[in-house]
Amino acid sequence: MKILVDSCCDLSPALLDKTQAAVAPLTITIDDTHYVDDGTVDIVPYLEAMRASANPARSACPSPNLYAEEMARAEGDCLVLTLSSKLSGSHNAAMLGRELARESAPDKRIHVFDSESASAGETYLALMLRDMIDAGRSFDEIVAAVEEKIRSLHTLFVLDSLDNLVKNGRINKAIALIAGVLSIRLVMSDDGEGSIKNIGKARGIKGALAQMVETCRKHTEGLAAGSQRLVLSYCNCLERARDVQSMIREKCPAIGEIIMTPTSALSSMYANDGGIVIAY
Repeated sequence: MKILVDSCCDLSPALLDKTQAAVAPLTITIDDTHYVDDGTVDIVPYLEAMRASANPARSACPSPNLYAEEMARAEGDCLVLTLSSKLSGSHNAAMLGRELARESAPDKRIHVFDSESASAGETYLALMLRDMIDAGRSFDEIVAAVEEKIRSLHTLFVLDSLDNLVKNGRINKAIALIAGVLSIRLVMSDDGEGSIKNIGKARGIKGALAQMVETCRKHTEGLAAGSQRLVLSYCNCLERARDVQSMIREKCPAIGEIIMTPTSALSSMYANDGGIVIAY
């Protein structure tokens, strides 16, 4: 079975090799410059370009034809994972691509998952797909298990800057202005249906990250020690990510494996410089 993800799935070279996933890249436009999110974008100057622009960065999802071509290349069945349909047209493009692929390969089984998440959340699900394929689980078993996990998956994030979310209309400008003046950092989450909601706030980035870790502790309280995997994505802030990793190890005994990965170009567009995303 082939795994196909869009590029909001944060896959370092090591994770790309581990998952053996094919990636359908989104394209990001900053002013007149186009960036194809295929793993070649140099994140530091890319972040600088976003910061310098008065305009919002814009993203374009992969075309249905691109999805169809990748699906058709699969020797067997295909499991497709996209970022939340509430945040992008990538899922809809993949669904259209599936219909195109079925015209030439009507017997090929193709399932498109709406992750109802992004960034670390997608990465978590891609790793789950790989684990289940390697364990010899059937196509139907994998689909059922991953769809169930999507309903219980938690994605939390803390951003050091709300600039890109404001520019793209994801956060109210007045709220962001007040937060900036008071040095308030928001703790945000998925809302269980693929959109973004604010779940807390704190003075300074350290306080917000501590609150995020405490939320993770509450979500995993009572689960067996070391039984849960957590994915941590970070945007140009490896030392901060290591600090969060240490906090999770100290405060969340149910979390065993912690997988750290840098954000892709698309994830970085929203996470911005210094952003941290966790999924479990």
